Amino acid sequence: MELTALFEQVLGHSPFIGFLLYQYWQQRKDMKEMQDRYEALRKESKEEEEKLRERYQKVIEDYTKDRQNLVDSLEKRILSLEKSIRKIFSILEELKVLKSTVKELEIEKRVRELQ
Repeated sequence: MELTALFEQVLGHSPFIGFLLYQYWQQRKDMKEMQDRYEALRKESKEEEEKLRERYQKVIEDYTKDRQNLVDSLEKRILSLEKSIRKIFSILEELKVLKSTVKELEIEKRVRELQ
């Protein structure tokens, strides 16, 4: 008896049950489409992020190269200046020696003149 009553209920409400089943499948289909769109957007976003990362990485590398070139150039200039300064000091030392030699010669000349 209960079983027949259940069948009568099911048959009596079959349009509603059919609607519920249709709605259930439609929602699953919609959810699947939304998941697919979400995954596509996520993948696209990941690719854009990777492109952006690569671009900034290249910019950073370029700045690093430029900075290194500048440092190398400055280092060469400093070394050149140090070399020039050493040369100037050596010339100054030679001039000091020359000056002292000239003074000695002048003193000798005066001594000769006085004799």
